[in-house]
Amino acid sequence: MNKQNFTAWLLENGFVGIPKNLIGFMEPLGLNFEDLGKLLYLFYCGPNQVKKTDMYAQAAVKTLEKKGLLIWYPELERVDFSPMFDLISENLGANPVRIETAATAEEISYSDFIKNLEKQLARFLTVKEKIELEKAARQYNWSYDLITDIFLYYHNILRRPYPFSFFTQLAYGAKVEDKESFAKFIENLNTTVYKVAEIKKRLGHKSYPTEIEKECYLKWANEWKFSHEMIMLAVEQTIHAADPTFSYIDKVLENWHKEGIKTPDEVNKHLAERKNMKKNKTQKVDHNKRDLSYLVE
Repeated sequence: MNKQNFTAWLLENGFVGIPKNLIGFMEPLGLNFEDLGKLLYLFYCGPNQVKKTDMYAQAAVKTLEKKGLLIWYPELERVDFSPMFDLISENLGANPVRIETAATAEEISYSDFIKNLEKQLARFLTVKEKIELEKAARQYNWSYDLITDIFLYYHNILRRPYPFSFFTQLAYGAKVEDKESFAKFIENLNTTVYKVAEIKKRLGHKSYPTEIEKECYLKWANEWKFSHEMIMLAVEQTIHAADPTFSYIDKVLENWHKEGIKTPDEVNKHLAERKNMKKNKTQKVDHNKRDLSYLVE
């Protein structure tokens, strides 16, 4: 292979470069040439493709994370270089200039969001919490300001055993997209206790609503979009069961959800169809019975 062909082969899949300005900040960032090579390798991998099985990427992440230049999310196999960019901004002695518009006026960097949240909590966030927060931001396209309110409510008020991701799923299912809709969601959440208590009373249960029962109701109302009237219709189907429980109600509503039944009229039609099917099945069995009395041994 001659030199020209070798050069063509070497560059045929593109190339990775280090900005000159970044090289100029090696000293303020505490980088040596070995660190620079590790940073270059992470650029080659891409921030969203840092695999757990890649030993070079793992070594690079560990070194640069200790220097406070990145945030590592092993479960997502990605890195966030925001800490490095923040250090560069500090050394430049100026903050990035932003044009204030309706879309960007409330935007803050991810690192500022984490610092602000940790300050309000008076503790450091765990890696798991950071992953859940980042996932919520990407999955639901919520602002960091809104996610801060949601997390603080979850942490300070709820203190429930289920994960934060479940709570955000409920909020998204209730069409939470700003602070106003979140406040409405919380208001509805507080009335859930009374609605669950009504169900338990109809079932003949005297105990206080449990967390699992309240979670069931939130799933029925927010995820499956059943009205309270529809839920009470499912309760009426349940009280005739041998063991009337929330699990039985859940099974009834799950079947209705799968079959697209959302109104009382559709419930009545569904029940009538089931009754006719049972009746026809019984008639068919009776019709197939044959008189065998004429047979003799």
